[in-house]
Amino acid sequence: MKRADLVSGLVLAAFGVVMLAVVIPAQIEPAPDGYVSPRLVPNLAMIVIVALSLLLVLQSLPKSEETPKAGTPVFFARDWVALAKISGVFAASLVLFWLGSPLAAGAVLIAGTLLLLGERRPVILVGMPAGLLLAVWALFYKLLGTVIL
Repeated sequence: MKRADLVSGLVLAAFGVVMLAVVIPAQIEPAPDGYVSPRLVPNLAMIVIVALSLLLVLQSLPKSEETPKAGTPVFFARDWVALAKISGVFAASLVLFWLGSPLAAGAVLIAGTLLLLGERRPVILVGMPAGLLLAVWALFYKLLGTVIL
């Protein structure tokens, strides 16, 4: 588990640095003087991700008395299967979104992920997507008076 934490922390730190140095400046325009920059929240989020991932790396570094096992894999087959399943749910929701149904895409994303994580209670499988999507609708359409798309 220590090696998986080390690799995950390094990957997340590299992701955060690339987002901070390349993606956010290229994709988000700077604000005029006197305004809060739209880059503020993404930059803060990436700084927190980089800091926490570096903390994970420091925590998972092997101690001097520990000798890592050379032949053990970092990620096991069940980890790759879980990644493939979650990626499939995400791809299905993206296809539904591109076909013009954000509501169905959100429901598939939430309910599909719950199913893959082992949730089997029908009230939760129906109630959580319905409640979250209803809350998003109420926030954007009713409270803020704007549309999402």
